[in-house]
Amino acid sequence: MKLSTSSNIVFERPDKSIMPMDKMLDLASGAGFNIFDISFYDWSLPGSPFLTERWREWIEQIAEHKDKLGVSFGQCHAYTYNFLDSRMSEDEKTYHEMLVLRSIECCAIVGSRLCVTHPETRFGVVNQTKLSRQGNLEYFSRLFDKIAKFDMELAVENMCDVAISPRRKYGVTPEELVDLVETFGDSRLGICWDFEHADIMEQNQRDCLLYIRKHLKATHVSDTHSATVPELMHVLPLFGNVDWREVMQTLREIDYQGFFSFEVNNYGNYFPDPLLPSALSLAYEIGRYLLGMGAEDS
Repeated sequence: MKLSTSSNIVFERPDKSIMPMDKMLDLASGAGFNIFDISFYDWSLPGSPFLTERWREWIEQIAEHKDKLGVSFGQCHAYTYNFLDSRMSEDEKTYHEMLVLRSIECCAIVGSRLCVTHPETRFGVVNQTKLSRQGNLEYFSRLFDKIAKFDMELAVENMCDVAISPRRKYGVTPEELVDLVETFGDSRLGICWDFEHADIMEQNQRDCLLYIRKHLKATHVSDTHSATVPELMHVLPLFGNVDWREVMQTLREIDYQGFFSFEVNNYGNYFPDPLLPSALSLAYEIGRYLLGMGAEDS
């Protein structure tokens, strides 16, 4: 496994300003991280250079800066939207799809060849699971045609639907994800397991990972104290409820060789700038500790 961290480990500052990605790379690489993951969830918020006509210049500067630092980008997180939302106009779909393709091209420019994305849900129909499954199969088939020149693999993430209960989302269970990937029948499509989402859904992490096995291409690594309060979610491992010893033992058992990627946007964002080097060093040491935890018990 290879330790990495999302760009959102430091993104919003306490004064609500946004830290430029090159400065985040400087700080996190100084703490020991050398593999990164761009989250386009964050970089699609209002005011982001990703949304402007200068997006290519912005991402090419990031690519140059990572080369200067000697770091790399592993898995990344593509822009997502509910492509199965029947209420969305064609103009809206065209805009969102443009951002999906732009985000994947950005990932390719910085050297990533693996993008995490979301399975989506067809709401408001009786046969929701069937139509959602069909819609996802059709969408990802079209998407792979569009991004063929980037030689990109995709990993669909396990969803969490506690916040919209009693409504349900497609792609919450490993059964639905494995069925989707195996039916799709293309090795370029796999699964990203989000440990926090699984914890919130009270799923058995070990059983889920054993069920997914060879289809696991990526991970989202974070902990949580709450199923519903955003400020208590996406915290650093060992600061929440997840049984990380069981997780690491199981990842080793299934011979997972991909990225162990922090998605802890409620960690670094709260520290004032002078404390960030120490905070990021702690995050890096925890990551190394977790990887070692899997080894010492094998």
